[in-house]
Amino acid sequence: MAVTALGRGTREPVFRPRAQAAVREPVSRGDAEATGDETAALAPVAEEFTMVLGDGRAMGVRQWPGDGRDTLVFLHGLLDSAEGWDGLCSRLSGRRVAFDLAGFGNSDAPERGSIAGYARDVAEGLDALGIKRFTLVGHSLGGAVATALAEMRPAGVQALILLAPAGFGRIPLAEAISIPVLRNLAQAAMPVALSSRKMVTAGYKAMVADHHDPSRDTVQRILDRGPRLVNGAREGTRAVVEAGRALESSPRRRIAYAGPVFAVWGENDRLVPVSHRHALRYAFPDAQIAVWSEMGHHPQHERPDDLWKFVERARPARRLTPVRRARRAA
Repeated sequence: MAVTALGRGTREPVFRPRAQAAVREPVSRGDAEATGDETAALAPVAEEFTMVLGDGRAMGVRQWPGDGRDTLVFLHGLLDSAEGWDGLCSRLSGRRVAFDLAGFGNSDAPERGSIAGYARDVAEGLDALGIKRFTLVGHSLGGAVATALAEMRPAGVQALILLAPAGFGRIPLAEAISIPVLRNLAQAAMPVALSSRKMVTAGYKAMVADHHDPSRDTVQRILDRGPRLVNGAREGTRAVVEAGRALESSPRRRIAYAGPVFAVWGENDRLVPVSHRHALRYAFPDAQIAVWSEMGHHPQHERPDDLWKFVERARPARRLTPVRRARRAA
């Protein structure tokens, strides 16, 4: 696999850091606890580059340097990108790697989206980066992909952290816009909607974040890519719908991953119903599942402090005390 920041065909990784940008992140866990300041030092923003997959498609990657023995891998949700993990990753330590799923960020769209296909792309990316063992974090669509990847490579995933994951039941909105007539209308309207700040903001508040305003960065990421997101959104929606229907046809299937699983839903999630946690419980009988009050579908924005603590405590190197749960979910 070739890796390049500017084009295809280069054999060695070429990084493209964001010049003169800085974020705050902990110096060390001990220093943070001693000072009470978990963001005590400035560190550079992630290195950003693209790699070329075996079939010639480009895949975008963001990487924060750190100790490779404690690696975290992040997979985003529909309409988002690896850049959406910047806030959380800036507060974590160790090596952190976020991938743009096919059709989002700097990744080329697939011919046909599928959860297994996205997982194979990420597995190929991990191989290219030499990452063999890691904690895996997935949100929404990325949660379904993370689950598939954990089953694909169970020995490599040290812990699985799922944030309102798709793949554990049918999602009404995705089903609705997959009906042929509505799908055609949605595809025609989407370039306009994704280019309008007012429409992006309104949609986010109504469907994603329980009436919380989106961050400027979130809106700008969508506006910057606008019409280019259409194919990725179409194929991502197709993949989510097919995964939900597959589960319905085989609802009692256990996921072939025996490692620790931690999951979070917002009680007011309008996209991935919180009731899907019951299917996750069956798939992973020992999973620790939390339902957070007054939250919708986007913990990275709605509950960033709680999410940071949740991820920190779920990591293998940190798992000395149990993850604090807002409410035990059956």
